Amino acid sequence: MQKGVPQIMDVTSIKSVLHALSKEVLPSRFETAQQPEPNIIQICLRGIKSQTWIEVSWHSDSARILKINRPEKIGSESTLSKQLRYGLKYMALVTIDQDKFERVIKFGFAKKPGDEINKYLIFELMGKHSNIFYLDKNQKIIAVGKQINSNQSSFRIVSTGSTYIAPPKNLKKEPNLNESYESWKNSISSFSESLRYCLINTYQGVSPILTKQLETFSNLSSSDIMNKNIYSINETNLKKIYQSWKIWIKRFNNNNFNFSIFDGFFYSVWFLKNETNNEKNIDQVNGLENYYDFYLKQRKIEALIKKIDGIIFKQANHEKKNLNLQSDLLINSENHQKYKEKADKIFMSHEIQKQDIIKGQKLYKKSKKLKRSQNLIKERIDIYKNKIDRLEEFSALLDNLNSFKNENPTIKINLLEEIKAEICREFNLRIKNTREQKRELSKLESSPIEINTPKGLKIQIGRNMRQNDLISFKFSKKGDLWFHAQESPGSHVILKSSSQKESDEDIQISADLAAFFSKAKMNIKVPISLVNVKDLQKITKGGPGCVSFNNAEILWGNPTRGEDYIKKNLKKIN
Repeated sequence: MQKGVPQIMDVTSIKSVLHALSKEVLPSRFETAQQPEPNIIQICLRGIKSQTWIEVSWHSDSARILKINRPEKIGSESTLSKQLRYGLKYMALVTIDQDKFERVIKFGFAKKPGDEINKYLIFELMGKHSNIFYLDKNQKIIAVGKQINSNQSSFRIVSTGSTYIAPPKNLKKEPNLNESYESWKNSISSFSESLRYCLINTYQGVSPILTKQLETFSNLSSSDIMNKNIYSINETNLKKIYQSWKIWIKRFNNNNFNFSIFDGFFYSVWFLKNETNNEKNIDQVNGLENYYDFYLKQRKIEALIKKIDGIIFKQANHEKKNLNLQSDLLINSENHQKYKEKADKIFMSHEIQKQDIIKGQKLYKKSKKLKRSQNLIKERIDIYKNKIDRLEEFSALLDNLNSFKNENPTIKINLLEEIKAEICREFNLRIKNTREQKRELSKLESSPIEINTPKGLKIQIGRNMRQNDLISFKFSKKGDLWFHAQESPGSHVILKSSSQKESDEDIQISADLAAFFSKAKMNIKVPISLVNVKDLQKITKGGPGCVSFNNAEILWGNPTRGEDYIKKNLKKIN
């Protein structure tokens, strides 16, 4: 239970979702399925009144089942989604079963309500053992999320064509509303561990998050009770935990669920509205979807940043290695005169033999070759230096994206995907994506930041190379002003002064923003180049966003002022 990591969906959360879904989708007709990621399947069901999308993930640390809003079309060509669309076409979902405190869900499909069930979807949402199974009426596996061979498990081999075997039966004690305090205490006292692990190891359906919920719900006099040994907890606090335990069981049995956020990050589905500090009532279905959508996107953002950072680091080292090699060759080529002098000495000798002539000719040849190679080596050195500078620009764009902590996650993911694709395209690096993902990446076209100055002039800020190129050349007009940190990688900033005359305040704000969106943003002041867009020239072989210019005016930008201004206007760009 670590903050920043999405809460694992336990059996209480699963039951709350299934309770809500059952009322909405039983019965309903299967419409379609898609697999946007290797461990996620999205299923569309058509009910009498509406269409419902369900997302199931068998990822080891975020296994979940949720009702979701209509997703983007992606992943329809995966093998699993094709098999589901073909096998479940025109069939009706007629049953949803979950056995008490087990995290195994069974969807039953028939030709129509009332007919015999002849297809099953089974979701096992059990941490690292999570999986999805598509079965026929004889429990034979038609398709599976992940296959398990004999080397991975001695208990259960999973492969298409084999018969489905249920997970091992849970032998822990089943929570019982009628169990007395003394019996409950005796049961958990058999383990000489913390109260948390006593509950987890004794009873079915108890997860680490449930122990935290019980502790929060009990409103105890001392903190961190769950991490204490049961014998060091006073009787009053232990009885409060027991009373909360009974309330949880009762609400679990009666399907009395309500979504709420507690402790600023974690969620509960069994705290009632008057038992939380939430000012707003959050719909359970939407609350769960929004919770996982936000935190899983945050995880994806972190993974993308780490990936891009790694690509830049690895490629920069590669380019530096090539640069050092060429630098050594340049030093060696500067010795061409020495080889010529050695050859001269040989031919100036009074006694010269055939082998001396051959040696002298080789020295002359080497001297000429080194002399000719100097210009070529210098060109290569410039190329590698430009590549290193270019990677610095990508690194600055990545830092700028990281500066916005509260930005719309979808926008941020799109920008990061674009930057990753730009680097790979520019440096001819391979992207390990499916054909469908490549098609989707080609459609990504995020928009530059657009905000207004206090006087009403528009400012555009590029956040990747494509956007820098667009605002500097395609979107700009005669009279617009271009801002960029001097000799420091960063974003292009355009003040749309072609629409009306700019003021000194407009120019200063633009300079401050150019300072903030640069690699030099940690400085107190940053020198900024101010150029009229008519004086910008595109460097054809330099890649998107590479410019040269004349007639630059130097201003001083304040990154802190730029940061304050953009944050005040951040809502306008989300």
